[in-house]
Amino acid sequence: MRLWRTESAGHATELAHRAADHGATLVIVCSGDGGVRETVAGLVSVPRERRPKLSVIPKGTANVLAKTLGLQLGPFPDFIHACFKQLYWARSREIDVGYLNDQAFACFAGFGFDATLIENVPPQDKRLFKSWAFLASGLRTFFGWDPDQLRFQPYEPPKMQVRALDSEAQTIDTHAYFVAVGNVRDYGSRLFPFMQNARLDDGLLDVILVKTRDRMELLNIGTQVVARTHLRNPNVMAFQTRDEITVEAQGAPVPMHVDCELLDRARKSRIRIEARALVAVH
Repeated sequence: MRLWRTESAGHATELAHRAADHGATLVIVCSGDGGVRETVAGLVSVPRERRPKLSVIPKGTANVLAKTLGLQLGPFPDFIHACFKQLYWARSREIDVGYLNDQAFACFAGFGFDATLIENVPPQDKRLFKSWAFLASGLRTFFGWDPDQLRFQPYEPPKMQVRALDSEAQTIDTHAYFVAVGNVRDYGSRLFPFMQNARLDDGLLDVILVKTRDRMELLNIGTQVVARTHLRNPNVMAFQTRDEITVEAQGAPVPMHVDCELLDRARKSRIRIEARALVAVH
């Protein structure tokens, strides 16, 4: 067994690849979703026949993949539970991996509001308040409070065009003001089961589009997510796909993220899935 510590952003990707080159059969990452995503990126860069298995000890803000795999039960990282579960009751499961352009992700990718929300989360709030920091940032972003100018500058959702084929091979070509693409049910906190039909191992990406920019309706959709009724809203479109998705900004480049890690803004992006790309131990 070898223990390595990351030293900078992106280092986990290099270490995961190095572990595979050294003949490792299992890589356990102790980190939040950002470090897990980097590790996943390193593992999928290795040919399938020699990819190590993946497991997680949660140590972050949301720990979405760990929760989805049952390695964290409550709102806070539980090292003892994660370790004992893997020592005595471990199971293996193949999981899918998504790609936003060339960036691998384990859980989800987003365009527009949620990326701006993540951009506005102070690092100290993430450490102190965990998932609640994202909720607070979401309210600040939505209402646009500017503490320097002491006034509100309401958020203006960017318009995007989304093109894809759904799982029934029907063409999707529509506009949206918010785009989320995921591999898991919960969008960060378990309070937000945004993609209710998503599974880690079904070979499909779940896509949620919000097709209105009306602020009152956006607030209504937010409350419906918590109540698990948002998919009935006529301004919300949901579909699954195993094919490539294209998201194109209709104006300035839009902010985007993978697993709550910000990427450079882009005018046009593509998302795809690699089915059963990794074996997760949980």
